[in-house]
Amino acid sequence: MMIRPAIETRIDPGEQRRSRAGCIGSGIGRFFAGLLLLIALSWAASSTLMAEPLPVPEVTEHVYDSVNMLEADTRAQLNQTLKKLEEEKGAQVVVIIIPTTGAESIEEYGIRVAETLAVGRKDVDDGVVLIVARDDRKVRIEVGYGLEGAIPDAVANRIIQDRIVPAFRAGNFAAGIEDAVTTLDKIIRGEELPEPVQKSEDELILFSVFSLIGGIFTLVGVLVPLLVGRWLAITNFIIAALVAYFVYLASDNWAFGLFASGIISFFIGIFGTVMTAAQAGGGSGSSSGSFSSSGSSYSSSSSSFSSGFSSSSSFSGGGGSFGGGGASGSW
Repeated sequence: MMIRPAIETRIDPGEQRRSRAGCIGSGIGRFFAGLLLLIALSWAASSTLMAEPLPVPEVTEHVYDSVNMLEADTRAQLNQTLKKLEEEKGAQVVVIIIPTTGAESIEEYGIRVAETLAVGRKDVDDGVVLIVARDDRKVRIEVGYGLEGAIPDAVANRIIQDRIVPAFRAGNFAAGIEDAVTTLDKIIRGEELPEPVQKSEDELILFSVFSLIGGIFTLVGVLVPLLVGRWLAITNFIIAALVAYFVYLASDNWAFGLFASGIISFFIGIFGTVMTAAQAGGGSGSSSGSFSSSGSSYSSSSSSFSSGFSSSSSFSGGGGSFGGGGASGSW
């Protein structure tokens, strides 16, 4: 039997080196490609995270138009309509027209703006915010908790699709916004809401009287202790300021806070001065001079405070809350 010798396969060393180098080069290429991809993804993620949201606009009227989409007379008419709605029903409707919502979606921007401005009354939550982002071609109706029954998502969407979008696509922005505001006005007026609290002239007079009395008593209580030493006056002023602040937090009324601080300051100042003077064995004959000086200086303080109760036509949120109810659309 004949045994055939094994066939030896010889590999060229040069070819082997070239193959190995190719594998290494391919691996290095894949490594750097993956590294570049990772860097690109990290940069994109960091850019997204670092993107600052747009600031909430400072709204001083019911209609805020930063891009002049509406004519001046149209804005005036809408402001009048929405102000009348607030006076008669208490609900607040705000129209905000901006170029873009930036990195945020209009839903994210809408809830942030509505909550920050606190549109609607506190604990009633009867606020609505209509947002138009012109360059994004997006529109959003944000509805407060208290009006979600009257303006559910489906109704908000119908207002956008039937009233706003067709007019916007035709280039008639004023008509779209006016129709939307008119529809919202009718819906809200048909809803049973708590009656708005109107400040009568009697209330304003009462607030002014409280402010005046509080201002006089506070100044007297702070100035009289200067007869016996400045530390009693400084301590009395700090106590009066704290009392005014905490009473304001409890009542949400600066007039009551100033009145309470005046009463406290007056008694602390008078009795503290008497007790200190008695202990020191000094007289109190010069106290009348302090009273006269305080009488001449209280007027500016009380007048500046009472100005806070003057009626104003500017818009101010009432503390309403939102939960994301509403609808969005584009044109």
